Amino acid sequence: MHKVFILFFTFVLINADEIVDTNLVKVDFEERIKTENIQKVTLKKLLKQKNQLFLSNYLLKKYYKNHNYKPFFISQFSIKPMAYTLINEIKNDQVLKPQLKLYFDIKNIDKQLNETESNPSSENLIKLDNKLISIYHKYMLLLSRGAIDWERFQEELEKIKQEEEIIYYWEKYFARKNIRRLLYEAVKFDDINIAISKVNYTFPQAKVLANRIIQLEELLENGGYTKVPNLKRTLKKGNYYPEITLLKKRLQEDNYININFDCKNDENLEVIKIDKNTSTTILNPNPENDCEELFNEALYLNIKKFQKHNGLVADGIVGKNTISVLNKPIEEQINTMRINLERMRWMPRDLGKKYIIVNIADFTMKMYSNNEKILEMEVIVGDKKHPTPIFSHKMSEIILNPYWRIPQSIVQKEIIPNLVQNPNYLQEEDINIHENWDHDSTIYDMNGIDWSIFLDNDIMADDEYAPMRFIQIPGDKNPLGRIKFLFPNKYSVYLHDTPYKYLFSETNRAFSHGCIRLSKPKELLKVIAQEETKIDLDKSEEILKEKNRVDIELDTKIPVHIVYLTSWVDENGIIQFRDDIYNLDKIQEKILYNQESY
Repeated sequence: MHKVFILFFTFVLINADEIVDTNLVKVDFEERIKTENIQKVTLKKLLKQKNQLFLSNYLLKKYYKNHNYKPFFISQFSIKPMAYTLINEIKNDQVLKPQLKLYFDIKNIDKQLNETESNPSSENLIKLDNKLISIYHKYMLLLSRGAIDWERFQEELEKIKQEEEIIYYWEKYFARKNIRRLLYEAVKFDDINIAISKVNYTFPQAKVLANRIIQLEELLENGGYTKVPNLKRTLKKGNYYPEITLLKKRLQEDNYININFDCKNDENLEVIKIDKNTSTTILNPNPENDCEELFNEALYLNIKKFQKHNGLVADGIVGKNTISVLNKPIEEQINTMRINLERMRWMPRDLGKKYIIVNIADFTMKMYSNNEKILEMEVIVGDKKHPTPIFSHKMSEIILNPYWRIPQSIVQKEIIPNLVQNPNYLQEEDINIHENWDHDSTIYDMNGIDWSIFLDNDIMADDEYAPMRFIQIPGDKNPLGRIKFLFPNKYSVYLHDTPYKYLFSETNRAFSHGCIRLSKPKELLKVIAQEETKIDLDKSEEILKEKNRVDIELDTKIPVHIVYLTSWVDENGIIQFRDDIYNLDKIQEKILYNQESY
């Protein structure tokens, strides 16, 4: 009996801490239940009162009802880290940053966070949770729909249509997600980025572009880019110029440092120099002493890279255009980058496993598979009077030896005037006149008609009431070339071959009436054929030598995204800039950042 008592006493002593802990857990559990009940009562009380939030009481109640009236961003006695992450994401959003005050009252948010930290009462915590849900909802809408006033943008485009007779089409795509359910999921894993990532841009390298803005803002705070003096002459490789030192420094500020600019050990130092005062060529007796002013091979290669990355002629010669881009203010670069990040929020979030990107401003088509670039080529896009529409669709068909159904607007503005001047124009261009758009329909004999009767009226431009349809047969004169890649859309825009190959040598390739002409259509056909058993490349080559039309319906549709990006990050992590050929940057900048003029 004595031994039993000792053993029992020893057991009690050894496990005393555990017994105390169990009691503490019980007390903590009861306290937690009590706190949750108090918060739930406080929440239901607040939901009956009129709030000053972005969200209505009705929507706020929906958030809580499906969450068993539990808070999202707070625990029993404190604010969750997820709340601070949300606010920091908003503060650092590079699209919203210039006008953040218009979207969110950040000062009041920070103040409420601080006050709640100091006094974490149930009422303060629940009020903060209400506020954060409202902020979350508003931010998710901005991410999923974009921040621009779309109606106002469309009004601006309508003004251009009325004043300049230029028609722009730009389709915007929402991230169609249930943002309440995304918050439930984020709370489950205590990570708000789970929700944000589901609606934010998915365009390749978009986050790298946003981070580059942060770097440029730091550079701006430290004085901005080094200014390169305006030139009275062009700078060429192999010569000495006093501007070279500043030119090198400016390029280094834009991270062009992968090739050594140092010329101390250059075995090919020239003995030719440009006199600083007279700009004449003189013999340089001490080339090593002046090598910092030498336009050497390393600088030449970096200049070519800079020109290519900015849509200039990459000839390595520094002239007025290159200097103008080098001296473009950082503020302008940052604004351009922000506008393009916003545009990335107007695109479909799922680009596809295999997809095509046509960037109008870059005059290129790129094809990707699992986000790896597998094909690239130059393209020709719509000119300023006939801009290419911006939208996404899916390629479903390839046509070999296509007919060209000439749009009525082109018939009115171009075909009829040509016929008035030359009655044989149709025969010379292999164009037939049909009763409808079917190339097998009745062909009209229009010999002897006085085409001038159609000059002073718009009947030929009317798609519905035009009395005839003009169709050009397949062949070398057909502007669609030999291959047409079709993704049926209301704009009648597609990718196609072209007989006018010489135009691809131009830097600015805006020459079409809206469709996209491909420099290497057979290469695209070849890549598609890798997964399409219906395409026999050898047989296709034979067909293309003839004039018979052949349609190939694709088993797997390929997403085609026609975009307008004047700034982006390429596959190698390089920031790219292009000219705003359609003059849309300033319009969107004005609307997005509420500017008075542009």
